[in-house]
Amino acid sequence: MTRFTDHPARKGHAMGTIRSHRRQDGTTGYTAQVRKKKKGKTIFNRTATFNTRKEAAGWIKFVEAHIKAPDQLEALLQKQASKSLAEVIRLYTESLGENVGRSKLQCLNALARFDIAENDVASLNAAQFVKFAKALAKGEQPNPLEPTKNDKNYFTLKPRSPATVSAYMSYLGVVLKFAGPLVDLELPEAELDRAREACAHYGIIGASNERKRRPTLEELDKLMAYFVAYREADPRAVPMHMLVLAAIFLTYRQAEHTRILWEDVNQAVEDSDPTIRIRDLKHPRKKKGNNVDVRLRPEGIAVVYAMPKVSDRVFPYHPDTISRRWTEACKVLGINDLHFHDLRHEGISRLFEMGLGIPQVASQTGHKSWATLQRYAQLKKTGDKYKDWPWLKLIGL
Repeated sequence: MTRFTDHPARKGHAMGTIRSHRRQDGTTGYTAQVRKKKKGKTIFNRTATFNTRKEAAGWIKFVEAHIKAPDQLEALLQKQASKSLAEVIRLYTESLGENVGRSKLQCLNALARFDIAENDVASLNAAQFVKFAKALAKGEQPNPLEPTKNDKNYFTLKPRSPATVSAYMSYLGVVLKFAGPLVDLELPEAELDRAREACAHYGIIGASNERKRRPTLEELDKLMAYFVAYREADPRAVPMHMLVLAAIFLTYRQAEHTRILWEDVNQAVEDSDPTIRIRDLKHPRKKKGNNVDVRLRPEGIAVVYAMPKVSDRVFPYHPDTISRRWTEACKVLGINDLHFHDLRHEGISRLFEMGLGIPQVASQTGHKSWATLQRYAQLKKTGDKYKDWPWLKLIGL
């Protein structure tokens, strides 16, 4: 436990105090504090920590002198009330706690490390936001968390698509819209809206293009062979071959697979029309608690029951680990531009090619909006290309 000792900075001055405390490395730190009250209410409070008591006392003397000078207290109070964009983002994410999605959190944490985030948030204007969006599109990187540990290629420009820049600006907009009451400030939401309109006009931000990439059976054969061999060499490794089968035959999103509970599966197979509960299904507004029951096909049930029960979850793996293993495998095998999420697209395409209609597919994928599935409606009914796929033997089919 850290112990603090209070000492007045100078006799006769109750406003400034110094507290000594033992640091984890065994050295002593001196935290100086200057407080000013008005009518019993603290109107100014500033602290700083130093290595020596002399430095702390000198800082207190400096601050007190500024407070006593004409107009200086008002200026300091105004500065104290301001917040940087980085501070506002941090307070916003902390207030959300576990109710923030992984992608959103990663994006906001990155935003807080760009130079623009060092500015007083209330002073930001449309021109600064447009300049930032252009920097994102150009491929500028956020300041590293640990500068000394990043390689020389860290700041290499990595251009971003209009859709990616749009996502950054959208998340920033959410912060400016809802974080104001947290910091008791008027945030420049209107300025960001103006900037986004301009960015859309100039093509800096825009909607994402629909991906049409589907894996070939040859590519899937290579991946399955690679993942099976990897697992045989290291039984502790994530069974990526099973996750490939799950993505195609269950058709859920990557993170949704990792939230499937055995108790939901056990309940499902007892029904003549088996269903399974997908927890926290992706929804544009509801981040938590959007649990949806979807129908299970025989091949989906087979995938689930081919998994060993080592946890309360069927696939007890972190989505980031799955992404890393997938990316590594594609790189080793020379498979280009194939995302793990493309397997879901493949699985949904398969259902339409087998002759299922939009309502039937939606009941299995969890899509609330049938409009989202319209893109698949033009697929020809060619049958199930996986009917005789050799890798089905892994799930007993």
